[in-house]
Amino acid sequence: MIKMFEFLPDVTFIWKYEKDDPEFQKRLPNNVHLKKWVPQPALLADKRLKVFVTHGGLGSTMEVAYSGKPALMIPIFAEQPQNAMMLARHGGAISYDKFDLEDGDRLTGTMRDMVENPKYQEKAQELLEILSNHPIDPKLNLMKHLEFAMRFPNLRSQVPETNQVGLIAHYYLDAIPFIAIFAVLDHL
Repeated sequence: MIKMFEFLPDVTFIWKYEKDDPEFQKRLPNNVHLKKWVPQPALLADKRLKVFVTHGGLGSTMEVAYSGKPALMIPIFAEQPQNAMMLARHGGAISYDKFDLEDGDRLTGTMRDMVENPKYQEKAQELLEILSNHPIDPKLNLMKHLEFAMRFPNLRSQVPETNQVGLIAHYYLDAIPFIAIFAVLDHL
């Protein structure tokens, strides 16, 4: 990453970095600013922001999608790879493999392309336009479902069928021995 910072001296980087590490700070060029805390929604709303780099957690993914900003997504684990691919599919983001971070030239090329190529900004804005004009407002939809559930709390269609079965079926305890037998047979 330091190589990328050095190769892009005209780009200002704000890096959320929670450690006080003066030695590390000395290794960074002047275009990198380490911050312990950054108000992410305010940063995403700033017109000067060209690319947002994130691990691709659901919160960041939703915030960047609704900001209309391009994103370089570097997923680490859990749902993050799926979130990154979901956003990349729309063209305003790139899903970047965490194992490729050590290749400074590749990272620099990717970041330079995202900063200079207007297609990422255009696609991110297009996704924002789609989300903003969705035919069903997600907040209103949630509120209507909650109101419905409160008005009809015992409606049979609202009670999951698993609530009506016994303990063995509810926790799939009947399937575990069956799966265990096949697992043992598979290893023989």
